[in-house]
Amino acid sequence: MNQNAFMKVDKATFYDFVTRHDDQRFEYEGGYIVQQMTGGTWSHGNIARNFLLILHGQLDRSRWTVQQDRGVDTDVTVRYPDIVVEPIGAPPDSLSTTVPALIVEVLSPSSTARDLKRKPPEYMGLPSLVAYIVASQDAPAVVAWVRSADGQFPAEPAEISGLDATLDVPALGLNLPLSEIFAGLTFPTAGEADS
Repeated sequence: MNQNAFMKVDKATFYDFVTRHDDQRFEYEGGYIVQQMTGGTWSHGNIARNFLLILHGQLDRSRWTVQQDRGVDTDVTVRYPDIVVEPIGAPPDSLSTTVPALIVEVLSPSSTARDLKRKPPEYMGLPSLVAYIVASQDAPAVVAWVRSADGQFPAEPAEISGLDATLDVPALGLNLPLSEIFAGLTFPTAGEADS
């Protein structure tokens, strides 16, 4: 059965659809199947890979798994962030998680509004989430919503920039140096960016 992108579907139909179209990228939003861009820039790929390596190196792999292209199932959406950290123990054939601990998105020009405006309330509504991190491709900078010790997310994200800066996620014991997140990338200096 073909699904029309303009026809409302339930999540079960969405999951059936994506398993039959695994060569493309789709998300589920407000009852609709929404096609997403596949691929990405060299910078995007390297930032995502760096996060993957850092997280694998710092997290206890007997407790946590770090994956790319793992679905996150919220009340009204199914998203596929760049990186998802979740507890070990998900069913091997599951297509998504409802218990992510950390989510990372790398900004693309086409995803800025979605990643910084629509996704934060969706993700922060998940009780398991400890941090949502959005990384720039244009500068060594991240914005991060990190749940505090009292269980609350800040109203506004922390903005962290510069290769000497570090993002801490205490609940997961993470210390994420921006120099490692953006390793291998070069950015124009202030004078170069203005010309």
